[in-house]
Amino acid sequence: MNKVLMMNMCMIIDEENHNILVQDKVSTDWNGITFPGGKVENGESFIESTIREVYEETGLNISNLVPCGIINWYNTSTNERWLVFLYKTNTFSGNMVSETEEGKVFWIPLESIYESKLAPNKEQYLELFFNDYLNEAYATWSEDHISDFYIH
Repeated sequence: MNKVLMMNMCMIIDEENHNILVQDKVSTDWNGITFPGGKVENGESFIESTIREVYEETGLNISNLVPCGIINWYNTSTNERWLVFLYKTNTFSGNMVSETEEGKVFWIPLESIYESKLAPNKEQYLELFFNDYLNEAYATWSEDHISDFYIH
């Protein structure tokens, strides 16, 4: 049986100040600006896991999540599949932390996201977050090489 890993990511929007919350990830394999998120644990729904991951990485409680699409990664060498469920929300509360072991957490102006040092392939993710008519991306990879990346 092929291994399937399910993950999530959430764009948190502060509409009053026209900002979005980002993380500057410090990971050996995925550095750069991204949105909070992580793995779906056994026994969790996709929404529950997103709420938990955002709290662990930012200190914020979120609700009213809106689905933005899914990234479907397929490894052609190992037959491994990663499914990344994307959400956005403008409903949050709590005391934000400034940094976790995963990286710094901070607000940036919404319009400056494309000027940031984005994590790999983040531009394609942003297309799903910002375009309601798009709902899936399919990408293939092998080792450190991405072969294809299609957005539907």
